[in-house]
Amino acid sequence: MTKTPTKTEYITCEHDYPSYKWLLSLCSKQHTYLKKQDKVLKKLEARLVDYHEAHTDCLEKNQELLKDHIEITRAYNGLHHMGKFAEEQGIDVKKHNKKLPEHYQFEQKHTLLESGRVQHIYKIKKKKKDGEQK
Repeated sequence: MTKTPTKTEYITCEHDYPSYKWLLSLCSKQHTYLKKQDKVLKKLEARLVDYHEAHTDCLEKNQELLKDHIEITRAYNGLHHMGKFAEEQGIDVKKHNKKLPEHYQFEQKHTLLESGRVQHIYKIKKKKKDGEQK
């Protein structure tokens, strides 16, 4: 069963033009409809502003996370390459690994150079005991 489209009956005068009364009622209905749409648009605009603020906040947090991730990845890559280099030189890393935390302080710094390369700086210092001086 198909629905037949409803046809609007126009109230016309003797010259087959719409009457002023019908035009006024149509204008009134359109005005009411536009007012309702304006209210809906204002609500949607308020929600859009809220979403925009939340989205901006998420973007800032994602940028911070991305920077942290890149820094961690660089540090890991530097350590990995340093470990491979040490093994190639014949140094047993696992043998000395147990000694580092008790007696040495390990620091690392990774800097992105203008050329696009990453500079890795590693420092190993002997920890000072409470009674020791320089």
